[in-house]
Amino acid sequence: MSILIKGAIVVTQNEKREMARNDVLVVDNRIEEVAKGINEKAEYVIDAKGRILMPGLINMHTHVAMTLFRGYGEGLPLARWLEEKIWPIEAKQTPKDARIAAMLAIVEMLRGGTTAFCDQCLLGAKEIGQAANEIGIRAHVSQGLFDLLPGRDFEGESIAMERAAYPQDRLVSYGIGPHSPYTCSDKMLSKAGTFAKKQKRKLHMHVSETRKETFDVLKDHNKRPFEYLDSLGLVNQDSIFAHASWVTKKEIAIAGAKKLNVVTCPASNLKLATGGICPVFEYEEAGANVCIGTDSAASNNSLNMFESMKLTALLQKHRYWKADIISAQKVLDFATINGAKALDMGKHAGMIKKGALADLVVLDHGANLTPGLDHISNIVYAAHPGNVSHVIVDGKPIIMDCRFVGFDEPALLDRAEELAVEMMKR
Repeated sequence: MSILIKGAIVVTQNEKREMARNDVLVVDNRIEEVAKGINEKAEYVIDAKGRILMPGLINMHTHVAMTLFRGYGEGLPLARWLEEKIWPIEAKQTPKDARIAAMLAIVEMLRGGTTAFCDQCLLGAKEIGQAANEIGIRAHVSQGLFDLLPGRDFEGESIAMERAAYPQDRLVSYGIGPHSPYTCSDKMLSKAGTFAKKQKRKLHMHVSETRKETFDVLKDHNKRPFEYLDSLGLVNQDSIFAHASWVTKKEIAIAGAKKLNVVTCPASNLKLATGGICPVFEYEEAGANVCIGTDSAASNNSLNMFESMKLTALLQKHRYWKADIISAQKVLDFATINGAKALDMGKHAGMIKKGALADLVVLDHGANLTPGLDHISNIVYAAHPGNVSHVIVDGKPIIMDCRFVGFDEPALLDRAEELAVEMMKR
């Protein structure tokens, strides 16, 4: 497989953050050359003159099996939303349902320029992986664990954990996902940490999302959440903590010292009125690896990483009363390079340079991206999924001229609509 992209404004995201009008040649799943006037023959040739070519975005916190719950349980605070709406309907969901929901989410993410995602699921991890492979997107899927909820127990969750050591392939990897410190016991969290270390898998969980949960953890363990999890050995460079908003400076220092992967989910947190603004500026300054996620289509309603990048930047400016607290370039780093680092995607991942993985997105030069005085600023503050014209994942064309290659999108949308209605009647 070979693809030649001609005349693009290449946002390289390389070490020097260089940008230039160039051609890019992709051979198999790697970038072979970045230069002017490449004349190699290729199976696909994309005329990208005047268009932006950028690395694919990496959505570092999702629940793709929840996509069929979009618009369900609106207007409720997090605790009631979970307990009264989401957890009850999730209990009715089957792995086959999760597969259709995942496919719907994947189509939405690809159309929004996302070429990789990091998911936590209650069930259907294998099915989600199958969906990712079928359509063509990178996925890291973590088996969710809960043993402090009605109907859940340590023995059952322990079995689920052992089954989570699924074989990994080029596009799909698997990890372990204890839901949170307030839904998992000490014993479960410790076992999950041991499992992740032994299996060399990532550990992905929700931490310090709300004020209530942080004080519940403090009451139960006499430690703040990050301190408590650190005492269990779970704060490290192979752990991914989503939300992480209600934290102290001491906790931020712990995250930085341990090179923790911290994922801010601004749209979801705002919609669920969790109150805290994730201090990504301080995390980054402390040495943590900051990433960006959308959370689910149930709590965010959208899987739009362009929107989440913009909100990440705006909320930092608002929180610190400082317009230059964080640059658009830094936010784009969070959504590309840092996500690739968190998922161990390899050398040069999240960049456009020779030898890098060919996960690429072409943005049309629309009115909202004109004038091109600052392309990075335009990507972070003005771009939207409607600008995405081409998507390449692992060197394969997934979307070409705004159409999926070899995948029936309309049929999927019809099936997802039918399934969502049927699930609400169960």
